[in-house]
Amino acid sequence: MNTSGFFCAVTLILFGSLESYAAPMPVQVAEGRNGMVAAGHPEATAAGVAVLQAGGNAVDAAVAVSFALGVTEPYGSGTGGKLSLVYREAKTGRVLVVEAMDEASHHLVPAEFRSLSTEQRRVGAQSVAVPGQVAGILEAHRRWGSLPRAELLAPAIKLAESGFEVRSAQVKFFRAQEDKLRANAELGRIYLPGGALPASGERMRNPDLAITLRLIAEKGAPGFYQGPVAEAMVRALHDAGSPLQTDDFACYEARVSEPIRVKFRGADVFSAPPPVSGGGVYLLALAALDETRPAGGSVLTPDALDSLMKVYLEADTACREVLGDRPASRGKWQALLGADRVSALRKQALKPADEATTTAAIVPLVSTDDDGFEAMAAETTHFVVIDKAGNVVSATQSQSNHFGSGIVPPGTGVVLNNSLSNFNRMAGNPNEVAAGKRPRSTITPAVIVRDGKLVAALGVPGGSRIPSAMVQVTADYLLYGRSLEDAIGAPRFHAVTRKSGDSTNRYETEKETDYRLAEALKMKFGWKDGTDGDTESFGGFNAVEVMPDGRLRGYADQRRSNTAMGY
Repeated sequence: MNTSGFFCAVTLILFGSLESYAAPMPVQVAEGRNGMVAAGHPEATAAGVAVLQAGGNAVDAAVAVSFALGVTEPYGSGTGGKLSLVYREAKTGRVLVVEAMDEASHHLVPAEFRSLSTEQRRVGAQSVAVPGQVAGILEAHRRWGSLPRAELLAPAIKLAESGFEVRSAQVKFFRAQEDKLRANAELGRIYLPGGALPASGERMRNPDLAITLRLIAEKGAPGFYQGPVAEAMVRALHDAGSPLQTDDFACYEARVSEPIRVKFRGADVFSAPPPVSGGGVYLLALAALDETRPAGGSVLTPDALDSLMKVYLEADTACREVLGDRPASRGKWQALLGADRVSALRKQALKPADEATTTAAIVPLVSTDDDGFEAMAAETTHFVVIDKAGNVVSATQSQSNHFGSGIVPPGTGVVLNNSLSNFNRMAGNPNEVAAGKRPRSTITPAVIVRDGKLVAALGVPGGSRIPSAMVQVTADYLLYGRSLEDAIGAPRFHAVTRKSGDSTNRYETEKETDYRLAEALKMKFGWKDGTDGDTESFGGFNAVEVMPDGRLRGYADQRRSNTAMGY
């Protein structure tokens, strides 16, 4: 008996029509002609739309949305965290990136940081970096905004004073971090009202944050990085062992640079350069996938997923070699896009299983055993804004892990990040810890342009799963021609980063994924684990697409509390 033929026949019978069994997650869709906002909470989305209706541009609306999200998603982003923003100006077609990653103290001693315990690097004062979000979004406003700063912060101030509505999809995030909320007195005082976890529909206030936001509205970045707010942050951190000092805050600046980009299926795809790492992994994987197209109508077939995830793994490993807060990182990443390098990466990824080796055939393998904690519990938010003129903002902001370090300096209402946990302790690694350096992050804001016209802007939260989700959705959309709604709603797969010396291919997928698709990856291609994950941990996309007739269509992934609104 021809057992291989029998196996193929069984595979065809069991898995041949898997796409029809892969139940999608709901995606809320909104349409408009003049402007569109897709963001992580309806009250933040509404704040952005109101700015657009009042005559503000995309950057004005982004300022309102950014600060409002810091109030309405306190576990995921805010004034105590980081920001990466991709902006495309409609008139000129120019794309620029505002990079506002969190920054290590200039007084940090690397040897002392390396000696910290895992827990000390993950939570608490010694995990905190200088936050970048305030400087980043205000730098965007300084360059491209049009309305007064105070007017744009007013919605966030009102939400902090009067309270935001806790959505049902948010309750689980508070519940999952109950231990951290109870372990930190000021954090618990604000987010465990009456000592209990918030319930769906409850309105949650943070009046101290409203005071901080008023100072920012009045004085701009100095209202946060200098004066009483900065002094309160330094005082609380210093008392708990952090090396951060007032000069670290006073000298922080956001950086503005050119994006990185690749051509994929005839479209220009733009994302954020290093020290952000997600953009580099995402774009390198797309470059390697550009000449492939396994049979089927979407990525949701065993063959397509096998190819996509193997290419992703190779791109991820190659990028870990070069991406970090170093001057040479961008050039080294650009070198990976050379035709010979991309071809070698694709060939390595798609070798038959019995011929496959590690990525060391392309570049030396650097250990990922000690590469930060973002993969474990990262929490983030993404939003997209397009205005009537066609200007677009695609921005991701984050605290790193849920509720960051767990520290809220008394009187500020600011939840501080734990971004130093994203550093690698290994000497020579491009992401190694150093004073004044910015840890890399997997956040991946993106803008897609074809023939000089904006096609879409998108992004997603989800820690290490961000770039893999971006590859899956973009490939489904541009490679297979599926609608953006279907691509976002499709069951999500994530190829787990390999550790040193491990060539085993492992994946994670959502609990809702049809088991036959997961089993096909194991039986036909030898993938391991198939670990189920909570749906919300795979992130919730927010995206806006420009339709051929000029309509704007917003997409809000209901894996989280996302909402799209247009007018």
